[in-house]
Amino acid sequence: MAASSSSSVQSPPHNQVFINFRGELRLNFVSHLVEALKTDGINVFIDERNTRGEDITTLFDRIEESKIALAIFSSSYAESKWCLNELDKIKECVDLGRLVVIPIFYKVEVADVKGLDRVFGGKFWDLAKNCKGETIDKWREALGVVSRKFGFILTETSKESDSIAQIVAQVIEVLSGISSIERENEIPIDNPGAGDEETTEYASDSALPLFGIETRLEQLKETLDSYTDRTLKLGLVGMPGIGKTTLTNMLYEKRKGKFVRHAFLQDVRDLSNNGNMDRIILWKELLRNEFLDEVVDCMPAESLKTHLLHNKSLVILDDVTDKKQLEVLLGNGDWIKEGSLIIINTSDRSVIEGEVDDIYEVLRLSGRDSLQCFSHYAFGVVNPVGNFINLSKEFSEYAKGNPFALKILGGELNGKNEAHWKETLRKLAQSSNETIQDFLQISYNVLSPHQKDVFLDVVYFFRSGDEYYVRCLVESDLKDLASKFLINISGGRVEMHDLLYTFGKELDSKGSRRLLNHKGLHALKKTAGDDMVRDIVRGIFIDMCEMEKELSLDKFTFKNIPNLRYLKIYSSHCNRQCKADCKLNFPDGLELPLNEIRYLYWLKFPFKNLPEDFVPKNLADLNLPFSEIEEVWKDVKDTPKLKWVDLSHSSKLYNLSGLINAESLQRLNLEGCTSLRELPKGMKRMQSLVFLNMRGCTSLRVLPNINLTSMKTLILTNCSSLQNFQVISNNLETLNLDGTAISQLPKTMWKLQRLIVLNLKDCEKLVAVPECLGKLKALQELVLSGCSKLKTFPVPIEKMKSLQILLLDGTDFSTLKVEDIPELRRGMNGISSLQRLCLSRNDMITKLQDDISLLCHLKLLDLKLCKNLISIPLLPPNLEILDAHGCDKLKTVATPMAILKHMEKVHSKFIFTNCNSLEQAAKNSITSYAQRKSQLDARRCYKEGHASEALFLTSFPGSEVPSWFDHRMIGSTLRLKFPPHWCDDRLSTLVLCAVVAFPPVQDETNSFSIECTCEFTTELGTCTRFSCILGGGWIEPRKIDSDHVFIGYTSFSHITNHVQGSGEHQKCVPTEASIKFKVIDGAGEIVNCGLSLVYEEPNHVVIEGDCSGTSSGRSLSVVESTMSSATRFLSVVLRYLWLGVVFFSVFGVARLYFH
Repeated sequence: MAASSSSSVQSPPHNQVFINFRGELRLNFVSHLVEALKTDGINVFIDERNTRGEDITTLFDRIEESKIALAIFSSSYAESKWCLNELDKIKECVDLGRLVVIPIFYKVEVADVKGLDRVFGGKFWDLAKNCKGETIDKWREALGVVSRKFGFILTETSKESDSIAQIVAQVIEVLSGISSIERENEIPIDNPGAGDEETTEYASDSALPLFGIETRLEQLKETLDSYTDRTLKLGLVGMPGIGKTTLTNMLYEKRKGKFVRHAFLQDVRDLSNNGNMDRIILWKELLRNEFLDEVVDCMPAESLKTHLLHNKSLVILDDVTDKKQLEVLLGNGDWIKEGSLIIINTSDRSVIEGEVDDIYEVLRLSGRDSLQCFSHYAFGVVNPVGNFINLSKEFSEYAKGNPFALKILGGELNGKNEAHWKETLRKLAQSSNETIQDFLQISYNVLSPHQKDVFLDVVYFFRSGDEYYVRCLVESDLKDLASKFLINISGGRVEMHDLLYTFGKELDSKGSRRLLNHKGLHALKKTAGDDMVRDIVRGIFIDMCEMEKELSLDKFTFKNIPNLRYLKIYSSHCNRQCKADCKLNFPDGLELPLNEIRYLYWLKFPFKNLPEDFVPKNLADLNLPFSEIEEVWKDVKDTPKLKWVDLSHSSKLYNLSGLINAESLQRLNLEGCTSLRELPKGMKRMQSLVFLNMRGCTSLRVLPNINLTSMKTLILTNCSSLQNFQVISNNLETLNLDGTAISQLPKTMWKLQRLIVLNLKDCEKLVAVPECLGKLKALQELVLSGCSKLKTFPVPIEKMKSLQILLLDGTDFSTLKVEDIPELRRGMNGISSLQRLCLSRNDMITKLQDDISLLCHLKLLDLKLCKNLISIPLLPPNLEILDAHGCDKLKTVATPMAILKHMEKVHSKFIFTNCNSLEQAAKNSITSYAQRKSQLDARRCYKEGHASEALFLTSFPGSEVPSWFDHRMIGSTLRLKFPPHWCDDRLSTLVLCAVVAFPPVQDETNSFSIECTCEFTTELGTCTRFSCILGGGWIEPRKIDSDHVFIGYTSFSHITNHVQGSGEHQKCVPTEASIKFKVIDGAGEIVNCGLSLVYEEPNHVVIEGDCSGTSSGRSLSVVESTMSSATRFLSVVLRYLWLGVVFFSVFGVARLYFH
């Protein structure tokens, strides 16, 4: 996201950090983060909305120029194509090793981002409806890759200032590492060809650069040094070709001088296969440095053992593939002198588990090192040349950091022309390089038949997916494949390297596996009598978007395919209904005698039920979204392995009784099943059911009397016919009843002692909530928004110790005022955990209770459109957002508005837009709070010696810049001249003010923001710029009735740091400043503006400029374009007088016309 940041005209620094974020965070978290980064002298790129309408490639250039990207995932992030396209570019740069990405999960679950689940996932799929399949895949891959990186999680209870400090510290650490690498002319990185395979002829091994080896050796050094007096058995593991032998060679050369006896036993696997492996061979090898060969060869075993016990030994065992090999070579270790070092190199982690003291995994090369390694073998230099740069990146990307693959590919392309390179790349998409394939075949050959089946299933069907899900469908724990590095399991997900994926697909051409698409169905019909061909088919995936016309099939199409496990008929365009018309036609019906089926996905399944011959005994996942089914199958069938069922938007479904034997079922999605009236009582057998979604089941009238002990999430959103709710699980954590027709909740609600979220939004018939809700000690979120008939609130919320969010907006306290609710009044001290309180759109609130200030954790107080609210008392000390927009009768606020603590670093935003009854005393209190907050912050910063982290924004009706501003001007621009030495370490805060006039007629979508751009230029020619937002930028558009004052203050440390860093503060050099305000993305005009500099001590600085007014305690002389307060007053009067003249002129003309 592109924008300007602090920069120098003489030598603009490269941007170090690029921030990828959604706009709703701009004025709070992101602005605070940017300020903190700039405070530490880090250049930042964020979207300041200047790029809107420009080609996104401009932003891509900014990403490529950066060193670090911060990807901030928030609840609405997945709504934005802009954000997702940026993220895809970030992933591309990360893969190439040009960028480090740090994900930040801002009040969203990591699992939701990874799995595109819940609210985050819902918004992604809503956006995806209008996007191409390949674009969606790129976005999903980018989300998956970035969300698995090391990052930061901010929850509702996180202290943002602490989190920001941790993020900044991590950025500084990463930048420091990058800088140290860049200072090296040529980095030694791992040589992939040193031991894993024979070297080729195009390069001399005598002077090969070792890409990444020093980093790995340094990582191992601490472990090795800690075992100097003890014997260490160290295992080196990693996928084939990753450079394990190279690393062990280097370790051997560096460490052998510390041992009297040392031996490197290569190719243990080959020795074992050839029958030449013997412990005596190893012993003799260790003693050859001390005795002549003929002496060693004549020594008996006991003599060899005795000699070995005299001194420590270094032993390297390379390419170990079986525990028996270790038993033969090492035995019980009674010949090993204490303090020896045994290093075992293997591509199978299970071989060394329980046999070694420590394990080091050799990871793939970084993107930068990969490109250099490939370039070395392709060009003889470490950087790609000429027109081959982009092609080199694509080959490097394909190899995914595997040194062996990089060496083989680079060597074969050495000296070839560009056309040959492109043709080779095209072929790699279909089949792997023959040398690479032969190398990987070695690892594949040692697999058992079952392991081979699982490996190929992962290749074709589950290359990337949830570990538990894949494990259930392939019926394997996957550990065997993971230990052999044929797959990677990390963060609960299964991933496969591109090389292994291509290798696995290539095996299909040798008859190992078949995966059919719609074209293959024709071939299947032709082989109806060929059982051998049909036996090898394990999966049929049909993308209806690839079918140009309808395809008619007979009812026996899927018959006699005994090993078919995975059947998927889908649309890559969209996973919902949309344009996904079913183009498969079965005029004579359908038979599905599939005994081995594990996974069935059929979008818009065209029949009323699954065929009678369908046997679901092995079925684990059943997906029939947008189908025509009325019942799953006619009779009850045994489904012992069924764990996931999705029948969403099957609008004709009315009977679920066929599923009552699904005792292993964990997730059931019935969203949009509008004909479903009830759930079967037999569901009581589903004691494994964790998640039940019935959103939009508009015919559902009643729930069965059951208790599902495992259920944690129940979604009944918009079940508009559901009038009575009863508890069907005592272990619920999330209960969504929003949009239902319930009038009351059962008294058994007290049983829900694990309930965290209770959503009753828009339950328009709800007239009361039970008192027993106060007993829900785990409840964190209670939503009653839009319960328009809710008249009472008897809940003793002081007992709800965990309550963080309470939303009461749109309720009808017509007979009872909130301030008179004794439970709410008594509870202020008891519910100190409350973080968000929403009372908006409640016409009966006239004032808030005084002890609201006791809510010390309250961060958001929403009072929007409380039309009868008259006053606001003392506010909580840590309040971040107060939104009182549209409180027409609000007259007074407390003085002071909140208690300012000396150590307070809260970022605050107090909004009083369209509060047109505010008294002048209230406005004075608001501006006084802003002034005192800035002064207190300046004092704290000066004493503690660090920059301000705080930010304060406020807005209220008015047409004058407050008098305490040092510099005030009519119009949108301030031009000032600062004397020499004006910018010292006592200057900490810049306070800005803009008065905006809004037109009488405004667009309903007026989502304006007030932007201020500051530019400081010295007479030496250096220039520093930065921009900030003073107000606006709300998620929902707002129509502003009159002129409004917007005030904001921000740290000035990034300016002082720049000036002091350049040494100019020591010189007697004046500085000119230009402060420009403008309204962006909406209607409005800047009519007045102001600025103040806040110092810790009174600073007698004479400032010349286009401004007016003086500051108390500071001597200012106004040299040019000065304007008295009387002149300013006259200009304001003339502006309104001119509007009156225009009005009466038009009115007079109209009267003449109509008469």
